[in-house]
Amino acid sequence: MLPSLGSHAVRALTPQTAVTVDHSRCVRHRCKRNECSKCLEICPVEAITWDERGLYVSPSDCTQCLRCLSVCPTAALTSPELSLLQVFTDLAKHPNLVLGCNHYPDIKTHAQLSCLGFLAHPELMLLLALVFRDGVQINLTRCEGCPNGHILDDVHGAHDQLGTLLPDHKVSLIRERDKLKYKPPALSRRELFSFFRESSTRTAMVMVERLQVSSRAQSYGSKQVPQVRTMLLKAMETFPEIQRRAAEQLFGQIAFTETCTACGGCVGVCPTGAIDPSDKDKFSPTFDKTLCVSCGSCQAFCRKQGVHLMAASTPKQAASLASA
Repeated sequence: MLPSLGSHAVRALTPQTAVTVDHSRCVRHRCKRNECSKCLEICPVEAITWDERGLYVSPSDCTQCLRCLSVCPTAALTSPELSLLQVFTDLAKHPNLVLGCNHYPDIKTHAQLSCLGFLAHPELMLLLALVFRDGVQINLTRCEGCPNGHILDDVHGAHDQLGTLLPDHKVSLIRERDKLKYKPPALSRRELFSFFRESSTRTAMVMVERLQVSSRAQSYGSKQVPQVRTMLLKAMETFPEIQRRAAEQLFGQIAFTETCTACGGCVGVCPTGAIDPSDKDKFSPTFDKTLCVSCGSCQAFCRKQGVHLMAASTPKQAASLASA
C-alpha cells in the first residue's frame, strides 16, 4: 500500500502542465456522427489525437498555448491553471490594467493566463472589452520569441473581429515594451481606498461582481453552456446592439427543413440545451441561438437532414454590413 500512496502523493504534488479533456463535453464523444476536429487541426505540435481512447492530449507534447480552448465549441478542453473569474477579479483591482501570461517571471502584468492564445477566442475577447470598458492592455511583448509565438495571428484576428462587434472598445494589443503603460500593484492605503471608491461606480468592479453570480456554466441536466458564453450573456444584458452583432457573428443559427419529423433527436444530442421540443405535436423544435455554439451535432445526428447549421457572418461581412 505504501508505494501506491507514495505515487499518489507525487501525482498530487506535480502540477499539471497539459490541457485536459472532459469526454462528457466533447461533441465527438457525445455524437458518433459528429466528426468535429477543430482542436486536432489547430494544435501546432500535434499534441491532440483521436485514437482508441478517444480524444487525447499528450502531456509531454502539450505546450499549453491554449489555442484549442479558443476553438472548442463546448469547452471540453480546459487548462488546470485557468480560473477566468479570478483573472478578471485580479485585473479589476488595478488602474492601467495589464493582462499577460505566466511563461516569463519578469513580465509586467496584473493578471496572467497560462498563455495568451486563449484570447484567440472571439467571445472571450468581447467579454474582456465589455467588462473593462475603461481599457485593458494585452502584454504581447514577449510573444515574438516565445515557442508559443504562433498564437499572435489568431489573437490579432480575434481583436480585429472585436472591432466589428464593439467599435469603441479599449482593448489594446501591446507588442512593444516602450508602449506598455504599467503601474506596479503597490498603491498606498490612501490611493487604494480612492481607487476602489472611484471604481465602485465604474464598469469593471460592478461587472465583475455581476459575473460572480453567473461564473459557473449554466447546466441543463447533462447539457451545459460554456462558461465564457454564460458570462458573455450576462455582460451583454444592457447592450442590445452588441447582442445583435454577437448573434450575427458569434452565436449559432440552425434551420429546420421540410424533412424534419419533430422526432426530438436533435433535442437529445444538443450539448447546450439550445434546442427544445415544441409544445405542439408535429411541429419543429424551438431554438435559442444564444445557447448555440455551432457544434454541428444536431445536423450530424439527423439522418433525415431535417436540420441545417448555418454559418455565422464573417467579420468581413459584418464590417461591410455595418458600413452600408
